[in-house]
Amino acid sequence: MRLGVPSLSALQAFEASARHQNFAQAAQELALTHGAVCKRVGELEKHLGVALFERVKQRLVLTPAGAEYAKRIRVHLDQIRRDTLDVVQQGRETALEIAVGVTFAAQWLIPRLDDFYANTRDVRLHILGRDQPVFFEDSAFDAAIYFSTRRWPGMPGTALITDDSLMLVAAPRLLEGQASLSLEQIAALSWICPRDLPRVWDDWLASLGMHDASTVGQDVKPLRSAQRYDMFIMAINAAVAGLGIALLPRVLIERELASGALVQAHPHTLANPQTIYFSYPAQRRDWAPLRQFDVWLRQAVEAYRADNADRSGLSRSTCS
Repeated sequence: MRLGVPSLSALQAFEASARHQNFAQAAQELALTHGAVCKRVGELEKHLGVALFERVKQRLVLTPAGAEYAKRIRVHLDQIRRDTLDVVQQGRETALEIAVGVTFAAQWLIPRLDDFYANTRDVRLHILGRDQPVFFEDSAFDAAIYFSTRRWPGMPGTALITDDSLMLVAAPRLLEGQASLSLEQIAALSWICPRDLPRVWDDWLASLGMHDASTVGQDVKPLRSAQRYDMFIMAINAAVAGLGIALLPRVLIERELASGALVQAHPHTLANPQTIYFSYPAQRRDWAPLRQFDVWLRQAVEAYRADNADRSGLSRSTCS
């Protein structure tokens, strides 16, 4: 044994003997002879310069120092066993690295992953937040999930959701007990603008037959002074905090709507110009781990569509 570092075999012999308080039973557990266990424990006591056991009426009894040492060593041996099992398990698993928009990952994908892992034992997902285009020839990603008005070039794959809607939402307190806000009330509130939907308020007003905000009220803040947020998750949190009203994708705020943290502030909705795509390198199309995730993802989207069909008007048809 090196100074200060007992051998693992000696520690295992001691821990088993301490647990059983019997050298013979420890030997049976470790598939060693009785003499081998006694020798290793004796070497450990000599190395430590401390008696770990004493015999009382032919019984093996831990000394106070031995009992304390046994508790500590057991913790470390258990950790070694767990670490070893983790390494072995990782060797049997396949890691799937997926680039996902930060908000979609946090709001929609991650809350559903318990179902994926409950039904998939040999694939481990590595979710990496990416809100800018990812190109497989320049990265090691196995797949990507992203919002866009069109498929990114050189990114084969499928569209997951093509008919999401943009909902006008707000914290309940901004409605002050009303079922919805009037256009004049909407015009008077602060407007929240996500970076990826820069014209969303103009488009919403245009879909109502209005050219700009001034048509719905006199005391209207110009759109250029609206609150702007770099990510959808920021805009969602701003709306939940009551900082203003927001036009947000229904798919990203299902939990806030279900919990009541956000409510629909006006019945008029707008078709989301962005599609959610699932993309992957063409050469990995038939790779089993990717196919497993692809199948599960489509089922999860279909379940989402079915659950929200009545409330959001999403079609119950399969993903395109």
